[in-house]
Amino acid sequence: MVAFWHQAAAYLGRNALNASLDSYCRLETADGAHALLADDGSMVTLFRLEGFRSLPGEQDITEACDRLRVGLSPFFSKPGLALQFWFGHSPELGRREIETIIEDTSRIARSNALDLHDLLEERRRLLPNAVHGERCYLALWTRPALLTSDDRTRSLKTRSDILKAAPPLTLGQIPDAALEGLSVRHESLVTALEREFSGAGIVLDTLDTYAALNAIRKVIAPETLGLNHPWRAVLPGDALRARMPTLDRHFKRKDLSNLVWPTLSEQLFADHAEVLDSKVVQIGNTAFSGFDITLPPEIVVPFNDLIRRVVSNGTKISWRASMLIESGGFAGQVLREQLARLLQWTAPTHNGRIKESFDRLRQTDGDGNTVVRWRTSFCAWAPADEIGLLRAHVASLQEMVRSWGNSQTNATAGDPLDCVMSSALGLSTASTAESCAADLLDVLAMAPLARPACPWQKGSIVFRTADGKPFPYQPGSSKQNASVDIMVGTPGSGKSVLMNAINLGVALSPQAGSDHDDAALLPRISIIDIGPSSSGLISLIRDALPPKRRHEAMFHRLRMVEQDAVNPFDTQLCCRKPFAHERVFLINLIALICTPEDGDAPYDGISQMAEACVDEAYRVHSDGFSPKRYSVGMDLQVDETLAAHGFETDTATSWWEIVDFLFAKGDFHAAALAQRLAVPVLGDLVPISNAETVREPFAEMRVHATQEPLVGAFQRLITAAIKQYVILASPTRFDISNARIVAFDLAGVTQATGARGRKQTAVMYMMARQTLTSDFWLDEDEIKASALPEPVKAHHLLRWQNNRQMPKRICIDEYHLTGGLGIRDQMVADVRVGRKAGVQISLASQLIGDFDPSIRELATNIFLCNVPTADSVKAVMDTYDLPDTLRPVISRLSGPEAGQGAPIVGIFKLKSQTYVQHFYNQLGSIELWALSTTAEDTALRALLYEQLGSPEARRILARRFPSGSAKPEIEAELEQLMASGQMIDETVRGNVIGRLADTLVKGAYA
Repeated sequence: MVAFWHQAAAYLGRNALNASLDSYCRLETADGAHALLADDGSMVTLFRLEGFRSLPGEQDITEACDRLRVGLSPFFSKPGLALQFWFGHSPELGRREIETIIEDTSRIARSNALDLHDLLEERRRLLPNAVHGERCYLALWTRPALLTSDDRTRSLKTRSDILKAAPPLTLGQIPDAALEGLSVRHESLVTALEREFSGAGIVLDTLDTYAALNAIRKVIAPETLGLNHPWRAVLPGDALRARMPTLDRHFKRKDLSNLVWPTLSEQLFADHAEVLDSKVVQIGNTAFSGFDITLPPEIVVPFNDLIRRVVSNGTKISWRASMLIESGGFAGQVLREQLARLLQWTAPTHNGRIKESFDRLRQTDGDGNTVVRWRTSFCAWAPADEIGLLRAHVASLQEMVRSWGNSQTNATAGDPLDCVMSSALGLSTASTAESCAADLLDVLAMAPLARPACPWQKGSIVFRTADGKPFPYQPGSSKQNASVDIMVGTPGSGKSVLMNAINLGVALSPQAGSDHDDAALLPRISIIDIGPSSSGLISLIRDALPPKRRHEAMFHRLRMVEQDAVNPFDTQLCCRKPFAHERVFLINLIALICTPEDGDAPYDGISQMAEACVDEAYRVHSDGFSPKRYSVGMDLQVDETLAAHGFETDTATSWWEIVDFLFAKGDFHAAALAQRLAVPVLGDLVPISNAETVREPFAEMRVHATQEPLVGAFQRLITAAIKQYVILASPTRFDISNARIVAFDLAGVTQATGARGRKQTAVMYMMARQTLTSDFWLDEDEIKASALPEPVKAHHLLRWQNNRQMPKRICIDEYHLTGGLGIRDQMVADVRVGRKAGVQISLASQLIGDFDPSIRELATNIFLCNVPTADSVKAVMDTYDLPDTLRPVISRLSGPEAGQGAPIVGIFKLKSQTYVQHFYNQLGSIELWALSTTAEDTALRALLYEQLGSPEARRILARRFPSGSAKPEIEAELEQLMASGQMIDETVRGNVIGRLADTLVKGAYA
């Protein structure tokens, strides 16, 4: 008999009800900014349900659900309330989202003339296979039953009067038709829902009516999910767009629908539905097949478990689920309960369990829990020309749902269209699913609440969660007060590759702007490292630029030779004295230079003497005193430029005169070269310190440790520094003025051990930081208040303006090697003022304890790649007040996993909330080879770049070593050589890498 009625309903569905979908939409119009109004006076508001801000453990989920139960139980204790949890999961949606992000990245790359087609094409191939797009929404329905009898009668009468007074509008929206009393209740419930979810640590964003209708429409037509669809509903308050009359009653003015806003059903449903058979429905270009849960899970199983089952199954299923929770849990269950009691003797086990369940529910209802009505429907979809694939997918999905806590589902639905529309979003509360009475706590525990929330919808970098949800990240986001990154990980954990990947993301981010000529500009990225970790990134960007712009990306290994000289006394163009930040740097640098090798601070009075010497040096060598005189042959390029301009010199001509002349001619580069010879140098401080105005205040001071006069100690230490730090003792010879992305390798100018090495390392870091970022800190007010000539002032104000519109980033890898002296104080100061100057700061080291407490506290993005010790784990947990459930996750971080990428725990401090999530940095073989930091790989890559060019070399390397590294093969050959008795040194290692490179090159030409 039941089968007969199913067949009859299916027949009617295929033949009588396939003309229109309008009947499935109860929505009539909008009321206010967030609420939609249904035909019976009910109201609905949609929320985007992102999930937990912090990676939750089982206990966290239980506590959150219990908090929600306590907060929502009073509302569910009365009739008239419904919540719809809607979840959609689709590989195709993931592909579209990735394609959108990559297309944005490609557009920015093109605008900067960056040819990165091989890398971007690899992302297009790789990422869609690694991620699945998903959407999760919550619909809040309030019905007239929420009102008291008197309020409901009065509100319904008012609504009836409004509808009667309206002109005939059978196919148009009638505004201001909401039930007055229900509007107030609905708004208070929206506020309560936002409060309760936020308090539980769950991100719930209220959608305005336009966004809500757009989401509903995309669910109806899932082929538009993930697309930047321009569709926007037309609602009361929008400009009226009269339509041509199409019906006779329009012409006779008996229906004015064509003159007002069209019905929501007409706007939402762009296609008709066709029932193909008892299970499949076609709407537009998409086929759907649905089923319902007829018996809920025996045990409470998290929704994430179902997602993991679908993902691990490997079948690329596009599916959705709708969980409808309503007040009145026992409604419609009385007959079932009585039959179970009466017929218990016929099936003691089965009916006995039903009876026990009802007894338990009645006992707990109103006593610490609330019994609600629960209905759940599922649906899968596929392109209309792939019906066979859809049948396989829905069968597979049905099996996975059945194994989800041992649920039971129906084999066929009476009307397949009804079943499919039961899993639609926000159209009505109608459902073909069996109604079940359930604990509110259990229902919430099975809802899709525990998804990992991401604060960014888009980003130039795309991570992914363990179950394949995209996790975009945007460096320098306006959602954060500052951008201070710290990265923690031992060698091999993926830390340096992550820094390179983020720097590449900054270079390819929407922040990249244009100069005053509207020409594309790369952002300013300054990298300081000991070793070649960033060489791959620089090579990638440099070789992707047109030949005439390749100077914009530079990697340089500094050496302690005069050819690499960088004068710390350099000032901004035409400036006779440093700006405030440059002056502070100079004083700190000189104090550091004068710090004893076995000490952590300079002698008493040294900082004050350094301050006096710096001011005096600029005063003495400025125009009105004793400027440095021009001499032919000191800079041949300047000499040629002056000759070309016909400038005549004599013995009294100063370099400052040359600077001003060349600046006035608009030759800024030549002016900068001339200025290098006009400013003081380190050696000038020795005679300057003997000047009466400098020496007098310190004449009686002595160094406590050595009892020598302070002035003598100062001169001794400066003289020693001139010999030790050759690159600081001469006019600048090394030019990076036209470079925008620069990396300094300090391995050649630092020492790894000893007190002397510690001090030298700190001095070199200070020098590198100032050389790379001196113009990052320009201040508009200081420039305007200066005594500079107006043309010079205008020049620097334009530089400041260009700087402000562009991202600026300082990166220091291996931060634990900085020496622990003045550079640490300088970086703390940079972190504190970086936001005001628009400077992003990124620091990477092996342990969380390597960072100063102030930096750990002020960091806004913390990336944990590997936390190797229990003490370090405890320090991370305590510093960032992380829940205990994260301890095992952090402890298990151990570097890249084959086929998965490098696992990371990220802590993101936003203006409003803090997010903590676990995700993977999964790069393709080409990108891994481009950004690899392993010594063997960088050497091999450099050889192939030289012989084959960058793109071809990356292609060959990725094909031969898809893991992104040749290190295992190189080490295997070295072990064979060792086994044969050969000693392994750098020459032998280089020969092995060279032979491998030759083999790969020959293969490329074979």
